[in-house]
Amino acid sequence: MLMYGSFKGGPPGTPGAFTIDGYVRAYSSSETYNALWVTVWLSIVRVILAGAIALFLAWVVARTDTPIRKVLEFLVWLQIFLPLLPRVVAWTLLAGPQIGFLNKAAQALLHIEKPIFDIYSYGGIIWVSIFPLSTIIFMLITPAFKGMDAALEESSRMAGANNFTTFRHVTVPLLSPAILGAMLLGFILAMESFEPELFLGYNNGIFVYTTRVWWLLGITPADFPQAMALSTVFLLIVSALVYLQWRLLRNRNFVTVTGRGFAIRPIRLGKWKYVTLGLVLIYFITGTLLPLLTLILGSFMKLWGIWVVDPFTLKHWERTLDDPRFFQSLKNTLILGVGTATAGMLLFSLISYVVTRSKFVGRRMLDLVSWLPYGVPGLVLAIGFLWAFVGGLPIFVFLRGTLWLMMLAFVVRGMPTGVRVMNGAMIQVGTELEESSRVLGASWVYTFRRIIAPLLTPSFISAWILLFLLSVRDLVTVVFLYSSKSRVLSIIMFEHWWAGEYERANVVGLILTILLLGLAMIAKNVGARQEVPT
Repeated sequence: MLMYGSFKGGPPGTPGAFTIDGYVRAYSSSETYNALWVTVWLSIVRVILAGAIALFLAWVVARTDTPIRKVLEFLVWLQIFLPLLPRVVAWTLLAGPQIGFLNKAAQALLHIEKPIFDIYSYGGIIWVSIFPLSTIIFMLITPAFKGMDAALEESSRMAGANNFTTFRHVTVPLLSPAILGAMLLGFILAMESFEPELFLGYNNGIFVYTTRVWWLLGITPADFPQAMALSTVFLLIVSALVYLQWRLLRNRNFVTVTGRGFAIRPIRLGKWKYVTLGLVLIYFITGTLLPLLTLILGSFMKLWGIWVVDPFTLKHWERTLDDPRFFQSLKNTLILGVGTATAGMLLFSLISYVVTRSKFVGRRMLDLVSWLPYGVPGLVLAIGFLWAFVGGLPIFVFLRGTLWLMMLAFVVRGMPTGVRVMNGAMIQVGTELEESSRVLGASWVYTFRRIIAPLLTPSFISAWILLFLLSVRDLVTVVFLYSSKSRVLSIIMFEHWWAGEYERANVVGLILTILLLGLAMIAKNVGARQEVPT
């Protein structure tokens, strides 16, 4: 449908002749190439910085004797529950050139007139992005760090290598499949990034691929042919990156666990363990605690960023809570999150069962299909769904602007994560449990409900929470799919900010953050009780 829409001369659902005008105008414009160049170099810089941070964090919590490692891992992991849009809003109050608290403090202490920080710049976009990006990469590579045999590192140190040399020449090369896969996903996420570029770069003339497409669809009349042409090529670029990863890894051997035994022993850092502890805490304070405290403070300010006598008020909370649109958007958010997570996990569990436990001839193809959304950026996915269900078959037009269409898009987007989590849990459950039940006369449905499902419950709940998180905090996927009746909290916050109502945007962002942090506490308790089925 993306390809189809790129050759149509009008918006989805309307008649139009087939033409290549969209491609001609898109790729004869210097603005397209400028946006592509900015997208690529920004993504490279961000993924390199985020990847380096993630490698360090994963090494600290998984391979060293740094104190309170489990607490540190949770503090890093907590970062993912702070939505990106409220984070951007918080940093504008912290590092804005005119109103930023950090700039005001630095000017007062150093007796200077010019601001030190400018969040509305390339540097600001990079700074805001690397914290959530590094957390995602960290979550993907930490299991691999935890699963590597310590004997390999010990052999290196016995040969005279220090900890840094061992990390660089043994640990990282052996874990390169996980690292490369996580870095590639990080690069894709950086390329599809939308909120930092829109709020921190748009008004300063900084355009990337996603904001260029958003601008083309936001002008009057919307330039669908050119936007679709850009989206189609963007999808081809990302698909090429996924293929490149497969080519790089297909003939390499990275076996680290063999039948000779397996040991996981932390590296002793001596006094340096307090340095690593301090660095991880600095990461948490800077990336999570400081923006969160700023959101809380900003929600009570009379005027955004204006520090005067008696600067605080409750009026923005009162206006927000008195607005019926807010409660409708909160209701929509919960419906979208619960519906997406529940429907998605039921589907993903069935797919996982067929792939891992059945003899169905098409199970490998089904597994491949479940991977495909991995390489589709959220913006492109949303536009594809818009064309498929509005510009495609007329019977689906009723889905336009509804929560159902948004829910369907998020189920597809969360498929790689959900199926992978359930695959790992399904493999751990011995087949003899299921076979014993069937021998005693139980049906497949009864066996799955009474034996398989209870054993899979912890993993199911964990993946359910991740899918809920994905659908609730995302803006780039819903920005083209919502209507006035299907607004969610991220859209309400977006509309307030775009209208210059920064204080109310801050209130909505804080409420969204509190909702997701509460979910983080639930996820922590679920993870603490999770045991490996035997």
